[in-house]
Amino acid sequence: MPAPQVYTSLQTAGRNQLRLVTLLPSPTQDATIQCTLSIRSLKDQTLAYEALSYEWGDPNSSQHEILLDGQPFKVRRNLWQALRCLRTELSTRTLWIDAICINQEDIAERNHQVAMMGNIYNFASSVRVWLGEKGDNSREAFLLLHEIWESFEEVSRPSTEGYEKAQALRKKLVERNAVPPTPSGRFDALDKLSIPPLQIQKGETFEASRDLLVQERRVAWWNRLAVPSEPLSPWQGVAALVERTYWSRIWIVQEYLLASQTVIQCGRDYIDGTRFDEAVSLVGDLFERRKDNDPKPLPEILRCLSRVASSPGIKLPRSRISDHERTLMELMETCKSSKSCDPHDRIYAILGLASDVPPEAILVDYERSIFKVKMDVAWWYSTRSRLKSHPASVSRVCSVLDEIFADYADRV
Repeated sequence: MPAPQVYTSLQTAGRNQLRLVTLLPSPTQDATIQCTLSIRSLKDQTLAYEALSYEWGDPNSSQHEILLDGQPFKVRRNLWQALRCLRTELSTRTLWIDAICINQEDIAERNHQVAMMGNIYNFASSVRVWLGEKGDNSREAFLLLHEIWESFEEVSRPSTEGYEKAQALRKKLVERNAVPPTPSGRFDALDKLSIPPLQIQKGETFEASRDLLVQERRVAWWNRLAVPSEPLSPWQGVAALVERTYWSRIWIVQEYLLASQTVIQCGRDYIDGTRFDEAVSLVGDLFERRKDNDPKPLPEILRCLSRVASSPGIKLPRSRISDHERTLMELMETCKSSKSCDPHDRIYAILGLASDVPPEAILVDYERSIFKVKMDVAWWYSTRSRLKSHPASVSRVCSVLDEIFADYADRV
């Protein structure tokens, strides 16, 4: 538990003040982790920090002692492992970490800071996603995902030379009524204009453009990837990455989706978040494309692809790519099976993402009973939201709330 004397009180007027932790360097990996705390404002134009997104873990798990402003401070094992891997030999690192930066024993402060968390993660220069220690072929998985992303980017980016060839072919086509006879012929025509003149068939339509180059090369890319030549272990590693328990936490939905930039890390290995999102989505798409078609991948690899396609760890990368607004109702539906240590978080963790609920509409209050938290949501939808004139929709909200808190006995 944190020692109260570590913390200086934050101003709760407005939603601006926060604490940041500075992780001090050490040339020795096994040296005691040392950090300092500072109070800053989100309005500060010079503010620069990384926000850590991680799994708190079992409250009964072992705890490790670090030094915070020179005083002993205990953290759970997963956070301790993250700090060890994030610490560098020579330079400091400025981070926002909820377990350290929020006085968890001060309910009023906790309410205030949780209400700010959407902005905290959104304003961070980067969100460092800590999946845990390396293992289960995680390093091979990162290498495979990087390779998949890089190769797909390559086929999606036709060269200037290829585009000029496409433009030259456009001039040779007879108005809008001519095409090369086959898709492969179209691709060859665009890529190899030095071949003999094409046989143009009357009545067919063809548009020579960048899109055609990209489409044809992507088809070839998918076909090459359909029967992977890599060893099985990297594919198993990808499946294990997206099945890690991190992805089942409800708080990471907001932390992940509000980040302007993410870095995914296992142990000391990491990959750019955009590359991770796109590559994992491509692996999931590969399963959907190949599960009912020939040629099929090896059965073992197909099972890995199936695990990725159905894992909780593919939903967030796909949601981040789609980047659309979500109502509280949609978020409750999507996240109703996500986990949290505190039942209040089943609502409070997603409020910052809800496009239809203003910041002051449902207040964060960890002293409020779960029954009253449910009533806060139901009251909003029945009296103030655009659903208030649709009793069936409000009834559905209440039904979803019952599902979310099904394992928690209501107390007034």
